[in-house]
Amino acid sequence: MMSLKNNHLLDVLVCPECHAALQLTPTTLLCMGCGKRYDLAQNAVLFTTPPSDINPSELRERGEGRDTPWRHANSVFLRNQIEQLSSDALLLDVGAGRGDFLPFYEHLPHVLLDVYPYPEVDVVCDLTKLNPFHENSLDVVLLMNVLEHVVSPLDLLRSMHAMLKPHGRIIIAIPFYLKIHQAPLDFQRLTHFALRDLAQHAGYSLLHLEGFYDPCGVIEESLRYYRFWGRAGQGWLARKFGAIALALMQVNLKLLRTLSVHPFIGDPFKVTYPAPMGYHLVLEKN
Repeated sequence: MMSLKNNHLLDVLVCPECHAALQLTPTTLLCMGCGKRYDLAQNAVLFTTPPSDINPSELRERGEGRDTPWRHANSVFLRNQIEQLSSDALLLDVGAGRGDFLPFYEHLPHVLLDVYPYPEVDVVCDLTKLNPFHENSLDVVLLMNVLEHVVSPLDLLRSMHAMLKPHGRIIIAIPFYLKIHQAPLDFQRLTHFALRDLAQHAGYSLLHLEGFYDPCGVIEESLRYYRFWGRAGQGWLARKFGAIALALMQVNLKLLRTLSVHPFIGDPFKVTYPAPMGYHLVLEKN
């Protein structure tokens, strides 16, 4: 007999085909309306087939001393947003992966969703293709470093609009100055102008938008690129010179981190620095 590891699921899920209630059977989730069956994998409900070209994320240790400045800023931002929620707020973490942000909201009723059946995930679904959630059933949705991996962010935000309660919120972190990652499912980098436009066209009010700026982090990213690719195909002498030059630049970078501009949060519409590491924003359903 299969079971669901999350007791909240049957309260919020419906058949995406006919919107009827679902019932748990020994091997599947059965629609009480049209009779369609949805398989279970690792006790997660499979509504869509995982992409065949996905490069699954590995479980990584997060926390003090392990995170990049951008990831640390994500944690501070998310913690502040979660503290504003009531203790019974139902939260959906979209693109939850290995549950990186679960420690911030595990005290709340929650559902973890991804397009791949990670062990931590409750629902496997591409929300741009179908929506298996009751209308007006969720208080808050998380999109933490996810929106850049979605082909059509507008379709995703519109899909979420129906499942959110009136004045429900979407909490978003999205990188801007960052290498291509989780290829081939990395599709775009969005400016704050694009994010504001997306919110408006998807039917949300933009409650909060901030940029995370780290001038030394931009240099650090560039040095990292050079370390991996800049010396490819060079001769012995050139490689040695490059290694010495790189080491000197890294020493200078440490000095800059100590003496120069530190990472900061700013209003992207007022900050003149043109290269944010990423953005944090909060949308509210109109």
